Amino acid sequence: MIKIKMGVRYEASFVPLVYPKYADFQIAHTLFLLKKFGKITITTASIDGKAVESIGSLKTEVDIPLHKVDVANYDLILLPGGDGIADVLHEEVISLIFKNAAQATIPIASICGAAALLAKAEVLKGKRFTCFIHTVQENETIFELATYTGKDIEVDEQIITAKGTAFAELAVSVGEQLTIFSSSKQKDTLYNF
Repeated sequence: MIKIKMGVRYEASFVPLVYPKYADFQIAHTLFLLKKFGKITITTASIDGKAVESIGSLKTEVDIPLHKVDVANYDLILLPGGDGIADVLHEEVISLIFKNAAQATIPIASICGAAALLAKAEVLKGKRFTCFIHTVQENETIFELATYTGKDIEVDEQIITAKGTAFAELAVSVGEQLTIFSSSKQKDTLYNF
């Protein structure tokens, strides 16, 4: 895990997982926050290492296929929601990455329907989580061992889940998880911003 001195810029690495029709806008605030407050290294991964097109029609170049991601080299795994969740839900390589990250206590941040991928990997087992209720209703069996709260944001140990409209809440929670804020005032200002 990274160690941070208050008020000192630090270097961190994280890997967002992208897939066809991912919701690019859902992670934009988090990317901005991490870039603004630290020297971050982003390694973008997709299932096959090929470029993907987001729900907003952004063409995203990818650095690495998911099977080559060693979670021990990252400070955070970031997962956007999107219309393509159902198409990648049963990809075993995704479940394996999340299981490895959870075992290594690497923070995982997800928003919207991406909670289904965490549930499928069983990393939500015994944990509180949130997303839009229709995601839970459409995937009841994979969420059976987790507790849905319905809050905008839910943080349970190193797992952060957010509703699809909780962009700012996700960004601030990730910042808190990585301890990048120099004061609670700074955090509150950013949240209100």
